[in-house]
Amino acid sequence: MNDINIRKKIKEPKYVTIYNILFKMITLGEFSKNDRLPSEPDLARDLGVSRTTLRQALTLLQEDGLIKIIRGKGNFITKDSHYINTIPNNKIQSSVYNFLSNSNKIDDIEMEFHLEPCSDYFHMILGSKPAAVVVIDRWYKIDKKVVAYAFSIMPIDNISKFDIDLNNHEQLLNFVEKDIYNDCNNIMLDVKFSTSGNYASKRSSFPDNEQFFLIEEKVSTYNEFTMEFSKFYLPVDMSSIRINLKR
Repeated sequence: MNDINIRKKIKEPKYVTIYNILFKMITLGEFSKNDRLPSEPDLARDLGVSRTTLRQALTLLQEDGLIKIIRGKGNFITKDSHYINTIPNNKIQSSVYNFLSNSNKIDDIEMEFHLEPCSDYFHMILGSKPAAVVVIDRWYKIDKKVVAYAFSIMPIDNISKFDIDLNNHEQLLNFVEKDIYNDCNNIMLDVKFSTSGNYASKRSSFPDNEQFFLIEEKVSTYNEFTMEFSKFYLPVDMSSIRINLKR
């Protein structure tokens, strides 16, 4: 089990640093809706990074609904400081088990977590500003091969509220995978298409996959308190998303 730590000075990936810089610029109103960002060569030069690093950050900004990348035209602001609209989900379980085609064959879930101060990004997606958040990474495996990845953030308040022992790996994993869905009142989903799964999943990649469904999942209580926000990266060729509308 990894030691619990507040991540203040651990070196973060460059694209995350650039994401945070651009995120703050957009949400603080330095750009207006429909504005075109500076060209990628200019922006990369001004930020002191490679165009590859910049494009990784821009891809995540597009996933979060803040910009729209139009090939051949540029990158445009699509939102002001508002987060993405989502739709209700009637199945109260993790998105991995809803949409990954062979989820019944998952035989191992590797989990890592750490504590982190609440950033502007976390504040936006949670709708509150706790003193800290628990950041939880999960890699879902079948026969030792990673088939899906999830990144979740949970307000630190939940640890005491639900009597979670962070030194108990199994208890924390059961809470984020099962128990939270029994204690919540609502799940909101946003389904997107992503090409960033291989670097978003950090140390473990999907060697045979370049296209992913990105499922953003917000789990909340009846009074709209956000218990957890997650991003699930599911390879397109291993997933199936069906919508059944009934009158």
